[in-house]
Amino acid sequence: MRQRQPSLSLQTIIDALKSGALARGETLARQLLRTQPRNADALHLCGAACLMQEKAAQARDLFKRALSVRRDGTFYLNLALAERALGNDHAAEAEFRNCLQLQPGNAKAANNLANILNHQRRYAEAEQLYRQAIASNPGYVLAYRNLANHLRERGYSEAAIPLINQALRISPDDRELQLELARALEKRKRYVEAAQWFNRTRHWGDLQFVLRNLGDWSRLAEVDSALLQQLQDPAQERTTPWSLINLPELSPQLHCDAARHYAESCWPGELAAAALAGEPAPGERLRIGYLSSDFYGHATMHLMMGVLEAHDSVKVDIHLFDYSPEREDYFTHRIAATGLPRHNLRELSDEAAAKLIAEQRLHILVDLKGYTTGARQGITALRPAPVIVNWLGYPGSLGHPRLADYLIGDPTVTPAGHAEHFSETLALMPHCYQPNDRDRPLSPPPGRIEAGLPEQGVVFCSFNQLLKLNPSEFDLWCRLLREVPGSVLWLLEPEVKEARDNLRREALQRGVAPERLVFAPRLKQAEHLARLALADLALDSFPCTSHTTASDALWAGVPLVTRLGRTFTSRVAGSLLQAHGFEELVAEDAQDYFERLKALALDGLMRDDLRLRLGAARLNSPLFDTARFTRDLEALYRAIWEHHRCEPEERTAVVTISEKRPEH
Repeated sequence: MRQRQPSLSLQTIIDALKSGALARGETLARQLLRTQPRNADALHLCGAACLMQEKAAQARDLFKRALSVRRDGTFYLNLALAERALGNDHAAEAEFRNCLQLQPGNAKAANNLANILNHQRRYAEAEQLYRQAIASNPGYVLAYRNLANHLRERGYSEAAIPLINQALRISPDDRELQLELARALEKRKRYVEAAQWFNRTRHWGDLQFVLRNLGDWSRLAEVDSALLQQLQDPAQERTTPWSLINLPELSPQLHCDAARHYAESCWPGELAAAALAGEPAPGERLRIGYLSSDFYGHATMHLMMGVLEAHDSVKVDIHLFDYSPEREDYFTHRIAATGLPRHNLRELSDEAAAKLIAEQRLHILVDLKGYTTGARQGITALRPAPVIVNWLGYPGSLGHPRLADYLIGDPTVTPAGHAEHFSETLALMPHCYQPNDRDRPLSPPPGRIEAGLPEQGVVFCSFNQLLKLNPSEFDLWCRLLREVPGSVLWLLEPEVKEARDNLRREALQRGVAPERLVFAPRLKQAEHLARLALADLALDSFPCTSHTTASDALWAGVPLVTRLGRTFTSRVAGSLLQAHGFEELVAEDAQDYFERLKALALDGLMRDDLRLRLGAARLNSPLFDTARFTRDLEALYRAIWEHHRCEPEERTAVVTISEKRPEH
């Protein structure tokens, strides 16, 4: 006698799905639908089973069939989730709104709709919806975390901190909440607290970054080692490539690999989307776009403002694509005076911004940000121009060929022999990749006492951010102080008191009286350049060498000594010195670096001769010849475009222009 099959019911399907038997739940739902094809609940449960098995297209069709039978807020919610899984955010937005019309208290719908609006930079409504989700479900930890992240990314970290603490009272062991708290504390420069939370979450990339900002080196070697091990395993969580540039043991290939992993983790949809770019019409003037959030008094503009003014409008059509914060300063006025078209992307989503750029039919889009703070790689990943160039802001490879086709370097920072360590084709400027503004101010210096310096004695200076300083480099600097009587070390004042105290303690441990460290307050560019001339010798950091700080020192006539490493960042100061005609200041290794500095510190006549030559070179060398640099840059853009138009088999490994570095 045949056994009777248990009666098929909605509860049977629900039980299967709750137990994780997704395929069985789908099978049971489809069995029920064969006899009850318009059973809205069975259609919905079948769709839910498909969605949980990542069969989003089938799920979407089933949810729509359920809604054709009965309007239900939960059906709309899951239809929206299916649309999101398929990458259809506009459709998902409409369905989340339909859900909220029927179920205003649906916290999941409010939170997910807020995520879409946040991505589209519709910030006010996104924030309101996150708060609505929390009000509807005070235990909804994910909504707290999303709102806190939203506030932190918009610059409101102080408001984010109490929210996260409230969520941690609900879920104290939630690692993502702990990490969000650490990042909010870091943004508020509460580095000691941030370090405790980064350590608790074992987030080595952020922890080493915070420890360097604190000058807290007691655990740095251990943390750096753990981070390097983590980078070897792509399955580990992503680390911002920008935070890695100060690691002494970082290899060029590991940095490139970390960048690729980061890109693939952050923008998988954009990297896989169809390219937006269209080819410009043949024979048109070369149309170049600069993409940045730094079109104001930022280090990037300190360097390239003169280039924007010097571009030849007969040869190139320049457009600025700007997502800078709202500012009005000396540089924004100079930019406005150029008359260059300035497209405001600040309020646009990445997709909308990329479409606006694509409409301009550029030849080349130059990404001036790379992976630096505030960058929006979601725009470039959508390929809004046929050629994308990585230049100036980020000293390294973006790691993924979709993000940039070319990287502008020079024979020192990116020699042809290093090409294998870059996802981009190298495009080399003949002298130095870094531009400089010849119109930067240079006023007479104040007196030493006025600047807080002793009247006598050699002044070593470093105005780099503290996070560039490594313990081994500080060993060398303190050794110099011990062997050059009466000398002092003039440093940019750290952002927090704990860092000043840590540096003084580290100096004392190395046999240097703490009062021989002199901290310089942060000043506007013109005042800083004036006081900089008081220094006798500029010390370089390593492996991330001086960039803008190096050109500032050379412009002020202060001798800078550096050495070359393996990475882009470790060769920048060397590139500037060679372009300026002072190869004698580029050491071979750490010992050579120390000996050259000591020799100069003990020989005032040698320093005086150097300063005279530096002063004479200021207006004669390629490094500070803005017009010459701009002509070379425009020639390189033309070479890049011609290289792009070649058949792949005809393309060279490196793009150059004919001008050679002059002999000195």
